[in-house]
Formats: sequence, structure tokens, C-alpha cells
Amino acid sequence: MLMPLIHGRVRLLVLSFLLRSGRATGFTDLRDTLGVTDGTLSVHLSKLEDGGLVKQEKKFVGKRPRTLVKVTPRGRSLFRQYVEELRCVIPGLEKPEPESLE
Repeated sequence: MLMPLIHGRVRLLVLSFLLRSGRATGFTDLRDTLGVTDGTLSVHLSKLEDGGLVKQEKKFVGKRPRTLVKVTPRGRSLFRQYVEELRCVIPGLEKPEPESLE
């Protein structure tokens, strides 16, 4: 069974981007890269953080607040597991189509 926490489109994109980048990423950079609204990203990051897959760190850079997002070790592990589950599901979808009855 695919993990619902990861399988959602935005959450999958968030984790994929963060893992590919290999570093903490600013909220606004993540939002702009994924092309989602502040509210959408905030909701999905909260779900991922509640599940222990990402960590949000709020700090000030000068006088401006900044939120950095990074993948946790649990997030890395569950994402790898998710990808393995996909690898098991996908081959069954690539079978040739049955011949037509016509």
C-alpha cells in the first residue's frame, strides 16, 4: 500500500525537491519552485512535519523572518521505502495491452 502521507502530489514534490537539493530550503524558494500558494505549502509542510518527515526551522535573517525546511532521517527512510513500493507496483502496469476482441 502506497503511503498516503507521501503519495499526495504536493508532499511528493516537496520531499523529492528537498532530497534532490540535499540541503535545507527556504519556504519562499520551495513555494516558488513548486508553483503553489503559501497556504497550500504551509498545510502540506505541517502534515509532513507532524509525520516526522520534515523539520521547519524559523529564524531571523537580519530583521526578516525566514523559514527553512529540511528532510529528517525518518523522511529519507520513508521516501526510500515509498520509492521501493512504487517499483513493485509499476512493472504490473507495463504489461502489454491484451489483444482486441474485434
